[in-house]
Amino acid sequence: PHPPIPLLEIRILDAWLMLMAGALLEIMSRGASFMAKKKTSTEIKAEQQLLHLQFEVAQKRRLGPSAFVETSKLERQLLAKEKDLSVLSEKRKNSIEYVSRWVRNISLSFYFVVFLLYFSLPIMSIDGTRVGEANQVFSKQEDQQRATAFLQGFLFPLSYIGLGMKIARFGLPQPGVGALVMLWSSQVTVGKIIDGLEALVGVV
Repeated sequence: PHPPIPLLEIRILDAWLMLMAGALLEIMSRGASFMAKKKTSTEIKAEQQLLHLQFEVAQKRRLGPSAFVETSKLERQLLAKEKDLSVLSEKRKNSIEYVSRWVRNISLSFYFVVFLLYFSLPIMSIDGTRVGEANQVFSKQEDQQRATAFLQGFLFPLSYIGLGMKIARFGLPQPGVGALVMLWSSQVTVGKIIDGLEALVGVV
């Protein structure tokens, strides 16, 4: 168990709002991606027909030259069906790329709005006076340094990597956690839960 967090202030309602918004955004993003990756009924039917034609071609080839005409006809049908299936697969691939760009743009726009709305407003602030030895008196600057050091250690290694974490802390008047960090943490958590469920039920 980690040591208690020396909180100076926490905005419970804003924290819940960001957690729910992050969860909803992740669920909607995953849902849109899942629907784009899902094969249509036409594509599934084409795959079944392709397998049937492949089986028939293999059967006719075993008959040798006596079934040359029928084999050639089936092979032409097989090539046509493979072409149709290739077109359908390419269409689905383009749809996946379009949805991925759409989801990315929507997410970035939402992050930008959250950043503007909560600029310089921490969701959770760290009390530097409660970090370390409690019987010593420090200046305000030293308290902020202690709070910053605690927060960096608590969020390690995330506090040292990634441009996003630096942007999320930009404008905060004192060491703490901003709205974007709350939002992203909810997205990551929900994403991992969805990944686990997909692995459990075998959904691709």
